Amino acid sequence: MSWEISMTYSILIIKTGALGDVLRSTTLLKQLKKKYKDPEIHWLTSERAKELLQNNEFINKIHTIENHKDLPEHFNLILSLDDDEESAVIASDIKNNKLIGTYISNGKVDYTKDSAEWFGMGLLRSEEKGGLEKANRLKKENKKNMHEILANISGLDYNYEEPILNLIKEEIDFRKEFAEKNSISESDLIIGLNTGAGKRWQLKRWPVEKTAELADMLIEKLSAKIILLGGKEEKDRNGQIKELTKNKLIDAGNNNTMRQFASIINLCRLVVTSDTLAMYISIALKKKVVVLIGPTSAAEIEIYGRGKKIYANLPCICCYKKKCEIKPNCMDLISVENVYKTTEEQLK
Repeated sequence: MSWEISMTYSILIIKTGALGDVLRSTTLLKQLKKKYKDPEIHWLTSERAKELLQNNEFINKIHTIENHKDLPEHFNLILSLDDDEESAVIASDIKNNKLIGTYISNGKVDYTKDSAEWFGMGLLRSEEKGGLEKANRLKKENKKNMHEILANISGLDYNYEEPILNLIKEEIDFRKEFAEKNSISESDLIIGLNTGAGKRWQLKRWPVEKTAELADMLIEKLSAKIILLGGKEEKDRNGQIKELTKNKLIDAGNNNTMRQFASIINLCRLVVTSDTLAMYISIALKKKVVVLIGPTSAAEIEIYGRGKKIYANLPCICCYKKKCEIKPNCMDLISVENVYKTTEEQLK
C-alpha cells in the first residue's frame, strides 16, 4: 500500500543521543498514542541506543541512523529532537505533513518555531535571537523538566508521564544469576553507586575519594551491600574506588549490555548517581534515587517523588561546561555527609 492512501496516522521520532535523553524521551509515547488514536510510531535512534527502546509496546518499529534506508517515504508527523546535522538532514528529506523540531534551512541546522522552547535554550539559537549567551540564560532560568518541555513542543498534554523501560524474562533471569553469583538475597539492602559520567562530561563526576568514603559509610552504618556500577569508560575509575574502600564492594563489571546493566540496577533499592545513564534507567525502573548534579540543569531532571537531587549553591550552576577552573567546583562541594544523610532519609 502506498503512503498516499494509507489510513493509519504515522509518526517518526528522531532521537539518537545522548543515551539518557533517548530513554527519557519515551515519556512522549503514551500521549502520542492517545492524541492520534493509536498511530503507527517509528523511532530513529543510534545502534548503541537501540537496546533502550526494545520491548516497548508503544513503538511499532525501531530504525538506526547507521542504516536508515528502511525508513518509509512519508510520515504524517515527524518529531526531530536532535540538534546534529545528520539527524536534521534525514528529517528534512522525508516527506511529511508536519515537522516539529530540527531540519536543514539554507544549509544549516535550524528548528521550527513551535520547538523554540527547547532548542532555543541550546547551541542552535541564532545570533539574531541572542545567541548562546541568551540560550544559557534561558537554560539557567528554566524551571520546567525536560518531559514537560518536550510535551509542550509536541502539542501534547503533560501528566507526569514516566520513561518506559520494560525488562523481559531473559533480563530477569540475568538479574537472578547475578544475585546468586554475588550472594545477594531478597532481604539485603542493595544500594547502587554510579558516580562517574564517561569522557564527554567530566564535570558530572563525583570524586573517587568521596565515592569510596560514602560506600564505607553505607556498609558500616546501614549494613548495605554496595553494587559499583559503570560502563566501559568507568573501568579504571571503579578500580580506584575499590582500592580506596575498606570494605568489599560488588563490582557489576563494565562490559554489560545496556539491558544487562538495567537488570543489575533493578536489584537495587536505591541508586546514588550522577546525571548519567544509570540515573535515567533507575528512574524508568522506579527506583529510589539520590542524584548528584553539577554543570547540568537540575530543573530538567524529574525524579517523580522517589528521591532527591543534590547540587551545590553556586551562582555558576547549570553552566554546561565540560571543564572548569574553579576549585573546589560544584561536584567537589557535594559532601559525603550530605549524600549519606540524604540516602538514609530516602530509605526510611
